[in-house]
Amino acid sequence: MNDDYFDDKSKYKTATDDIKDNIYDFIGNSDKVVLVVDCENSNVYKLYGMLKNLNNDEVMKISKIMLFDDIHTTDGWDYLEKVISIPVEHIEVERIINHKSLVDMRVMAGVFREFYTHNVSSFILLSSDSDYWALISSLPEADFLVMVEWNKCGQAIKDALENEGIFWCSLDDFSTGKNEELKRAVLVAELKKYLPDLLSYNGRDLVHRLYENTGIEADETEMTNFYNKYIRTISFQADVDGNMCLNLKA
Repeated sequence: MNDDYFDDKSKYKTATDDIKDNIYDFIGNSDKVVLVVDCENSNVYKLYGMLKNLNNDEVMKISKIMLFDDIHTTDGWDYLEKVISIPVEHIEVERIINHKSLVDMRVMAGVFREFYTHNVSSFILLSSDSDYWALISSLPEADFLVMVEWNKCGQAIKDALENEGIFWCSLDDFSTGKNEELKRAVLVAELKKYLPDLLSYNGRDLVHRLYENTGIEADETEMTNFYNKYIRTISFQADVDGNMCLNLKA
């Protein structure tokens, strides 16, 4: 009708029943499951989409989510625990040398601690980094299920997982249609940071900056909708003492 082409399949299709059943079987056959996330090599919005597309009763059997986060990743990781019911342990990893991340080392140490100290026998690992094959192969007593982003994960690690009979799937297989709650929370929180200096920005340029800062991928239509709903409706408000502030539409 608008001479445009819609190609975002993630809005209307999700992972197959076989993929979901493998995840349910992994969780159901485990005494205790922890979801371990390498935030540097994972997408928070795809993770949220995956969780929202699984059966909630099965998802709630996950003991906790461990986020191993570098200071340079998107702020979206800070809001995940506010929109899900699973306990979240958010480990922010500082850098000793500015250009060197220590997240992968902390992930490995965290998994070993959970296995030997807290008797966790099964791990769902989210990362597209092939370096974690060293972790998986060094802990043969534990069970792993691996989730990757298809285009960020090399074929070698996919082949290695298959050869060892370790189930893996792509986060890209899950629908993103239920991600709006998290995306909206992150974008509005990011926008509030700019309110004190709002008049120094062009509104449309600011929207592009918000999406870039939060790591949310969107087309111009989606960004225009956000602009119309949240930027154009910002108003001045005075309290009973006459103090002026900017009011952001809820």
